[in-house]
Amino acid sequence: MRFGEIDRGARGQQVQMLQHLLNTTARPRPPLELDGVFGAATERAVRSFQQGRGLEVDGVVGARTWSSLGVGGSALPRTPSPAVAPSRSSSGTPTRAVTAPSIRNLPIGDAPPGRGMGGTATAARPAATRTAAAAARPALHRSAQLEPPGSTIGAPWMRVALAEKGVAEVAGRAHNPRIVEYHATTTLAAKTDEVAWCASFVNWCLEQAGIRGIRSARAADWGKFGTALSEPRYGCIVHIYRTPRGVDGATGSSSGNHVAFFVGQTATHIQLLGGNQGNQVKVSNYPLKQYTVKAMRWPEGR
Repeated sequence: MRFGEIDRGARGQQVQMLQHLLNTTARPRPPLELDGVFGAATERAVRSFQQGRGLEVDGVVGARTWSSLGVGGSALPRTPSPAVAPSRSSSGTPTRAVTAPSIRNLPIGDAPPGRGMGGTATAARPAATRTAAAAARPALHRSAQLEPPGSTIGAPWMRVALAEKGVAEVAGRAHNPRIVEYHATTTLAAKTDEVAWCASFVNWCLEQAGIRGIRSARAADWGKFGTALSEPRYGCIVHIYRTPRGVDGATGSSSGNHVAFFVGQTATHIQLLGGNQGNQVKVSNYPLKQYTVKAMRWPEGR
């Protein structure tokens, strides 16, 4: 999947991914709502990021800005200008190495074609048309909308999930009441934080966003939730599996099944935000050589 050149007025999954990358890459962090709408706040964050990275400060997210955010290779918009490598630290190692989210080649079984990360992108503009006067020209609604408002943009449950980062199990006999609260939204309704709680966390987040889950505390059951996707979307529910070898410390699972929300991926890892990941809510990277993507699901009618 190729990221398009976007600016203020654009809407869609590409904008949502831009907002996520700015939130995790820019210093200081904006932070931005992951609403998929390229508005004034997102433009200010883009301009601030461009200034900090020595890029042309025009509020337009093209190949150079995407590259500095960590999107690389064939995912970048085509442009006559030479590609810019991701920024590097003083030690010479890349500060970020995230490629565009696309797992078309993963073994996910037989799923009907789904909607990808971005809709139809606007065509890349020649670099010659973006002159030094770009910063002075009006910034309102230069991009065509990538997706119509209110259709497929946004994953409101991700705002809920992100706010829970850091919630962790309590050592000893005590139990974190927040995790017990996650469990309470499932039919299992476990009373301890020692019971695997990744599925309970997913169900709780969806319900907090006003979306009906399946009330199951079994990760594998989420492989049949909602609508199947053949390509990932930011915030989609991902069911992964690893052949059990006792309790997996990375997922807290003894069955090998784990469920969480899709954030992104590289060529070798899938990045998920979920519960019971190292006994807490956090973003984790799972090696695709060890974990199989069994299903990617999206809430029905969203």
